[in-house]
Amino acid sequence: MFLGRRFAIASESYLASRAGFEAYKLGGNAVDAAVCASIVLTYTLPHLGGVGGDFLALVHRGGSVDAVLGLGWAPRRVPERPPARGLQSAVVPGYVAGLYELHKRYGALEWGRVVDVALDAMAQATMHPSLVSAIEKNEALLRGDPGGRVYLELPRRPGAPYRIEPLLRLWERLRDDPLSFYDEVAEDIVALGHFEPEDFKLYRPEVRRPISVKLGDAVVYEAPPPSLGFAVLLAAKLAKPAASPFSYERIKNTVAALKKAHWARDRYLHDGDVPVDDLLSGKIELGEALRPAPTPGTTYLAAADGGQVVSVIQSLYYPFGAGVTTAKYAITLNNRASDFTDGLNKAAPHKRPAHTLSATVVERGEEVYALGASAGHYRPAIYAQLIHNLVVYKMAPRDAVWAPRFIWLGGDEVQAEEGYEQGPGVHLVKYPSRLGVAALAYKGLDHVGAVADIRGDGIAIGI
Repeated sequence: MFLGRRFAIASESYLASRAGFEAYKLGGNAVDAAVCASIVLTYTLPHLGGVGGDFLALVHRGGSVDAVLGLGWAPRRVPERPPARGLQSAVVPGYVAGLYELHKRYGALEWGRVVDVALDAMAQATMHPSLVSAIEKNEALLRGDPGGRVYLELPRRPGAPYRIEPLLRLWERLRDDPLSFYDEVAEDIVALGHFEPEDFKLYRPEVRRPISVKLGDAVVYEAPPPSLGFAVLLAAKLAKPAASPFSYERIKNTVAALKKAHWARDRYLHDGDVPVDDLLSGKIELGEALRPAPTPGTTYLAAADGGQVVSVIQSLYYPFGAGVTTAKYAITLNNRASDFTDGLNKAAPHKRPAHTLSATVVERGEEVYALGASAGHYRPAIYAQLIHNLVVYKMAPRDAVWAPRFIWLGGDEVQAEEGYEQGPGVHLVKYPSRLGVAALAYKGLDHVGAVADIRGDGIAIGI
């Protein structure tokens, strides 16, 4: 945890948090710091938040909130039912365009200076425990990918120095021309087949208004569709408070809300008009989903200064995404197209799939919080708990992030960390587990603060 007067940042990577801190010290703001940390995450946690993935951010400034959506779209040749892995499971990566849009609109430093700080940090990188673990768990996938073998050459020892030369060369190029990713750099992806140059050249990120609900004395903001943000808000709104934050009653109440939130997500979420207001206001009768889809991968960060609070998330989707990595720049592609289904969410050229990425901002009086976590389709469960920890159970920021949590497995079954009350369908696991790695940053009346999750490899730091 960090508490200070001017600036605070937290991420899942100790090096990324430090780099964001250095960018702020050069005269940057919270957005510059978040952008710098995000770039470093593509290098320290490339299996989760690599440059070939997607990006989403909420920015609170001047009493208003904007949503920056760098969510990639499908190529013209997208199959009707994309596979879980492989080249046809990928969409055009929205990460670089989304990140650059965030910086262009809200940053204070020049883009090149922010990238320079990130490059300096990456040159000093050491292996994070989660990257070592991911390489070991996905060795077969990486051996089957000629480009992915760059990861197999890394030392499998936490703390060991390393260099991924192709990624460093990529960021040296993007320092001077970030949008070359969608032109000259994309030629390497196009050469693999499936994608066409126009798939990249026509792609643009979006800046939109967020969606929100009032919860107690707070207003909770989330990303609009095709993000599942409305399912997060629905779960947080419908979950009835319990007498104790770690009781079986809370589990039951939250699961009841999650069944409805996931039903709404499964029925309505797509890249198009979604009746968000009607869903959140109770005008639509909700059914119940049977279970969420288990999906690992994602990394989240949060930053705050006196003027801005930034909530950022990036992801390849599954660890190492599509299992396809380009040789020249070591761009590991996402496997987001695998989330196309049928009906409203049916695959189509230049359409975005229903998306698991979302990020939260909470306003409560003079306090503004950014919070989120890695979670995939478990995001409504984990985010609803984080939001309730702050707003309903009035936990201090560190307690809200470090508190035991649970995920809904389906039916009345949950997996819960030690500290929760046992009950029917509750399967306890050791605390701390890897049930999402969260982060939080906030600004109050006279100070700022940040919390990194005990479950990850990150730190909170600031001034």
